[in-house]
Amino acid sequence: MIEIGRLCVKLAGRDASKKCVIVDILDDKFVLIDGETRRRRCNILHLEPLTQVVKIKKNSSHEEVAKALKEIGVEARETKPKPKSQRPRTKRKTPEQLREQKQEKKKLLGLFKSKAKKAEDKQETTLEEKAGLEVKEESKETKPAEKKESKPKAKKSAAKTEKKE
Repeated sequence: MIEIGRLCVKLAGRDASKKCVIVDILDDKFVLIDGETRRRRCNILHLEPLTQVVKIKKNSSHEEVAKALKEIGVEARETKPKPKSQRPRTKRKTPEQLREQKQEKKKLLGLFKSKAKKAEDKQETTLEEKAGLEVKEESKETKPAEKKESKPKAKKSAAKTEKKE
């Protein structure tokens, strides 16, 4: 059933449900196809052979396959090569331009840093004033007392877990 010139329908892949012609038998499992699909190697299991057979030679070119398919009423895939164009080249900057760029960056960084520092200073002073807190030695003395209170809480939680059991 699989022979050169046999019209088939592709079942799997990107070209699924498109018609093709077997151009060459490569292996027990693979054939070379061409037509509405891309010209490429294809697994026999991915093809559904039809009853029509086209008269073409082994390894015939795409143009010959297209002519044979046109007689049947099937249009072959036509690809246009991309127009060749040059890649746009970037111009290198002169050392003078690079120096100017660095200077501009430094100016901008200096502007942003000074504003950020002023804003931080204002926030710190305003927060202290609003809260009315001053750093004193008394605050250091209260911290150890808080730690002592936290230890009994841990014991209570351990006692609660024992009651639950």
